[in-house]
Amino acid sequence: MASSLPAFVARRRPDWTALEALLTRQRAGTLRLEELRTLDVLYRRAAADLAHAQTFHPGTDVHRFLNQLCARAYAAIYQPPRERWAALLAFFRQDFPRTLRAHGAFVAASAGLFLLGILLGAVVVLLEPRGAELLVPENLRDYISRKQLWTDGLLSVTPPGAVASGIATNNLTVTIATFASGLLLGLGTVFMLLNNGVHLGSVAALCVHEGLGAKLFDFIAAHGPVELSIIVIAGGAGLRVGQTLIAPGELPRGQALMLRGRESVKLVLGCAPFLALIAVVEGFISPGDFFPGWVKASLGLALGALFWGYLLRAGNAGPRAGVAAG
Repeated sequence: MASSLPAFVARRRPDWTALEALLTRQRAGTLRLEELRTLDVLYRRAAADLAHAQTFHPGTDVHRFLNQLCARAYAAIYQPPRERWAALLAFFRQDFPRTLRAHGAFVAASAGLFLLGILLGAVVVLLEPRGAELLVPENLRDYISRKQLWTDGLLSVTPPGAVASGIATNNLTVTIATFASGLLLGLGTVFMLLNNGVHLGSVAALCVHEGLGAKLFDFIAAHGPVELSIIVIAGGAGLRVGQTLIAPGELPRGQALMLRGRESVKLVLGCAPFLALIAVVEGFISPGDFFPGWVKASLGLALGALFWGYLLRAGNAGPRAGVAAG
């Protein structure tokens, strides 16, 4: 039956307002999974209200408002999937760098922990060289005691492609472990960052003590800036997961972990191609004397600057894309 327009609006306005609020949250990417059903129900009710308005109140402001509201809801619920390559390109052009900047505080904390570990390892070995027996693996100590790096002659016994493949696998393992250990309330990530830092710092200090500092720098110069940056980013993602578990806010802990953990996973996934690239550099360029030290250092600085320039500047323009509801 037809009803007066004011009565119709007064009776149905709460549902329209609720639908508008859900669409706004969907566009901002903050819509919870359990709210998708509510969004669908409210859309169907609005569609029925639109049919009613078309029949009994055509041409009115209410009719036009409902037409626009239903169009927005339909586009949100039945948004067609983007082309796979277009979606991947959009992820690296916008989503990944924006997500990193949104997690900047956690990445900075990760960098602080990693640097603290490096300083601790270096100070212990420099003040008391015998401390290397506890901090530096025995096989590395054997090489260093012979005034050699473990990378000397690496390419003479193993093809560069195999070296790069092994390095990529190892780097990916470290990255995933650093991130995933954040599930231990963040303590696992803290341990991984400190432990890796202590290992790096103690090895570097022992090399310096034995007169191999220049050779070590020559080896790590090309790949170090990007490789260490990726470890720090993975640590930031792990710390974010740990913080979510400790302080989930107003959401239940499981829902908070699902929502914020998805953002943290983006950081690890975004680092994957850079891990592969830097493994190629570490496998083909870093070992041996084919490339002079200044070339390696220049390449490392250039790659590091390009990497962080991309992370800090990409995706700055334009609104953030919403998360599709369907």
